[in-house]
Amino acid sequence: MTAPTILTVGQSQTIPDTTFDDLQLRRLLSDKTIRILSHPAETPDGKKNEIIARQEIFRLMRDPDKYARIKACYVELKEYERAVRLWRASAVAVEKRYLFSEALAGFASICKTLGTLSEVGDSTRFAALSAYWREILSAQGALEADIASLKAILARAGKCNLSMGERYFLTRDDVPQTVYDELVTAAEELGLDIPERKNTRIRLNDAISNAVAELYPDEMAQCDSYIEKYKDLPFDAPSSYIAEFDFFYSVLALCEKADEKGIPLCYPTVADKRQYLAKKVYDISLFIKDADRIVPNDTYFSAEEPFFFITGANGGGKTTYLRASGINLILFLGGCPIFAEDAEIYPFTSVLTHFPADERFTSGGRLEEEQMRVNYLLNTCNADTFIVFNETYSGTDDKMGCEMTLDTASKIKEKQTFGLFVTHFHEVRAGGWPMLNTVIEEDEYHRRTFRIVRDFGITSSFADDILRKYRLDRVSLSERGVGA
Repeated sequence: MTAPTILTVGQSQTIPDTTFDDLQLRRLLSDKTIRILSHPAETPDGKKNEIIARQEIFRLMRDPDKYARIKACYVELKEYERAVRLWRASAVAVEKRYLFSEALAGFASICKTLGTLSEVGDSTRFAALSAYWREILSAQGALEADIASLKAILARAGKCNLSMGERYFLTRDDVPQTVYDELVTAAEELGLDIPERKNTRIRLNDAISNAVAELYPDEMAQCDSYIEKYKDLPFDAPSSYIAEFDFFYSVLALCEKADEKGIPLCYPTVADKRQYLAKKVYDISLFIKDADRIVPNDTYFSAEEPFFFITGANGGGKTTYLRASGINLILFLGGCPIFAEDAEIYPFTSVLTHFPADERFTSGGRLEEEQMRVNYLLNTCNADTFIVFNETYSGTDDKMGCEMTLDTASKIKEKQTFGLFVTHFHEVRAGGWPMLNTVIEEDEYHRRTFRIVRDFGITSSFADDILRKYRLDRVSLSERGVGA
């Protein structure tokens, strides 16, 4: 029976590396975490269950008391992993027996700890994991007695005891006395000055090891019998949980930054129908710039309106909105909390991006390279894909750029792909596509800011929005009796 995992990771990388680069997630999370996020579960049912299972663990780890218990388990796993690594790396026979004794004792201890992990809180993964390790320990009924016996055997060889780890010492009259201390005592008796001790790691040579083995052949044979008895235990399996816990700690570091800035977290409902509806979503890539104010926005993607164009002023938050939508969707697919007040999201298969500013031209011009990559994305996407374009075709003239933009949107519509296209081509409004637009707002300190809102057929330019904001448009002036 294979040990259960905390995370179930898909075999295929369905979210490409370029997506994490474009959305700046690689600057926020570790490479190991990025790898897990890029390989979501591959079937819709499995993906939903995986998301829920990870959300359960994140909820537990956000509780200070439960976090402390999980952290204690993690620390013990790290110590255990080191003991096993030292044992396996040792090439000295006597040392290896002592290291095996410690590894075996560590295995029994970590089995107990993992067996109680389900007591931390409600988690389907912790429940399965604890049951497995309790069963493993129970199946080795004599394990603890054998560990005690093995340690007693090694203690009988204590007059030439070479201890495990970084300390190798002799004992005399059952009183620990290091080799260094013996030398210092002898030197002082001879009136010699002893320089300050340098901490260096020493290794036993084969001659000393063989001598000890020959002095205690019966004890060494008994040790070897225990090694043979327990050699097939899954010593390496518990250590695999370290990387899985690292995933949670990497994401929790972002959560702590959000807490400091007063940004809310939520655990989205896993929707059965295709949609991405969220309230007040934050772009956490702005953590990189240590931004004090991050303006949240809502997302509106549904089966009826899966794809939006977004237009508005430069510096009006369009790319911020795009990153907020993409980053939080990826975190949701990874079973992580997202940075929003509330959300209900479908478990999409992949998230694809196109950011022209990051293009690397191999031949030809920018437009040719853009079109090649866009064609690749169009051939890759399907109804379970979420795709975002950031100012694609902006390097060409307005007429051609707008035509290519609308053509790309039409192909996306045919595939029923979800997504967002940030563009400065305002002419796309005439195509009848669902639109998002930037509007000006003021906070409580009368500071101007931008917010992205659903555009229900508004066809005015950004300049008109500014005029209305400050009551300088024709209607407002008429109401005020100006220009009559």
